[in-house]
This record gives sequence, C-alpha cells and structure tokens, in this order.
Amino acid sequence: MRVLVTWGSKRGGTEGIARIVAEALRHEGLEVDVLPSGAAAKVRTFDAAIVGGALYANRWHPDARRFVNRQEGRLRAVAVWFFSSGPLDTSAERQTIPPTRQVRILMDRVGAQGHVTFGGRLTPDARGFPARAMAKKHSGDWRRPELIRAWASDVARALPTARPGVATTPPGRSLPRLVLHGLAGWAACALTMSALLATGHRGLAVFLHALAVPLIFAAVSRHYFRQPGARDPLPTAFTMVAIVALLDLVVVAGWILRSLAMFGSVAGTWLPLLLAFVATWTTGEVMSTQPWPKAPAETPRPRHA
Repeated sequence: MRVLVTWGSKRGGTEGIARIVAEALRHEGLEVDVLPSGAAAKVRTFDAAIVGGALYANRWHPDARRFVNRQEGRLRAVAVWFFSSGPLDTSAERQTIPPTRQVRILMDRVGAQGHVTFGGRLTPDARGFPARAMAKKHSGDWRRPELIRAWASDVARALPTARPGVATTPPGRSLPRLVLHGLAGWAACALTMSALLATGHRGLAVFLHALAVPLIFAAVSRHYFRQPGARDPLPTAFTMVAIVALLDLVVVAGWILRSLAMFGSVAGTWLPLLLAFVATWTTGEVMSTQPWPKAPAETPRPRHA
C-alpha cells in the first residue's frame, strides 16, 4: 500500500511531524511518499493520504489548503487523515483539540477519516514581527515524537480495511452563490451611483460613490463568508471584482452609455474596483479567522489519538 504524506509549513515544524509520521508508517511496512504540499501533486498514484498543516491564526498554511482544493477529487477516492500543528504549550498533550472550523470544512469535503492536533515549534530566533513577539514568551518545541508515532501506528493499523469517507460539498462553496453575491454588490453600487448622479453634482457623486463601494462590498462579502465552506478570500475578491468589471463593460459602457469613456476615469471606475477588491479580501481574511476551539478541561488526550 502506498501512502502520501504531505504538509504545508512556513518554519519547518510541521515538516518534522510529517517526517516522523512517514518514518512510523515505513516501520509498519508501508510504502510512503513524503513531500511538501507544493510538490505532492507529482505523485501519480497513492492508496491513502495524510495531510498536515501548520496553523497560523487558526488557519492552515496556504500550501496545505491549496493542495486539498486542487486534489479534492483524488483525495475523495482514498482514505485520508489530517493533522494540524500549532499550540505552543502542552495543551495538545493534555487534551484532544478539535480541528479549527476551516480544517473541519476541508475534512468534510474529502471525507477525511480523522484529525489530530500536535504541539508546534517556535525557535527563539524566529523571523517576522508576530513570530518574534511570540518567541519572547512561547519559544520552544512542543512536538512529542512518541505521540506522533503512536498516532501514525494507529493509522497504519487502520489502513488495510480503510475505505474512502463520505465527502460532502458545503453550500458556501457553491459557484452560483459566489456569482450572485458579486451581482448583488454590483447592483448596489450601480443604484448608489444612479441616485448620486440624479443630484446633478457629478464630482460629488463620484466621490461619494467611491466612499460607498467598500462599505457595500464589506457588507456583501460579510454575508458571503458567513456561510460554511466559502471560498478563500483572495480568489473570492478577484472573482467579485471581475464580475463587477464585466457588468460595467457590458451593461453600463456597452448598453447604457455606448462608450468606453468611463474606463478612462481613475476616480470613477478604477478606484472603486480597487476598493471593492480590498474590502472583499480584508473582510474574508478577518472572518476566516476563528477562535481556537477549546476542548473541555476534563477531556484527556488519548494516548493513541
């Protein structure tokens, strides 16, 4: 049986966990490919997969999320397990920490068999402002090789009879739903501009419209991202702005004005598009950060998670 072990990590701590998992699986007689998420797509076939991600602000590393998004079809056809790396204390040893909301949704999408959270690692000389600030009080290595090997051994024992899990597509991931939100944002902006132009003060209308656009798209994107399974903030922002630009081109410039002159206005067209993009992206980033799920204090972490 061939198992793919892959991970997304910034500082190497999660890679270390993945390599311990791979070593334990090989010890159980399994064939293992161990590769970072960016290179894992090169593996043509595998019978099972273990995907790990470092947690930053309760979100998996982008490489791990991207791998699941792009390989969703292949992952649905095999048995899959997830693991996360993050807590800079002993909490992962003392209790079972459930997956974050984002990771839980990824699990549902591929029908993952299970998930475990291991302690993280942060070196005293970590680079980057947030990491340096955290390292002053929380530097250290909370990965426990014995717990990692025990979990990997449990997975190895389950593999011979494991079958692909039941995968579900969350309603928030629907492409029509994303398009409808983009249409709603464009319609609200168009109606706002029409009402402002009716006052007869074009310069003031353009200025107020530019102020209104980020507020409108913050509200629209907030509604969009509230639904579980919403797409990642960056592609969502690109999609919504592309919808607005296309509708401006076809409806406003092509049908109403019969001129492309509006695209020569930075304040009237390009600035609002930029503000819509920033508002959507920022709102998505803020809303995708969920509080760390706390397990009850009395819930001990199983010795073989």
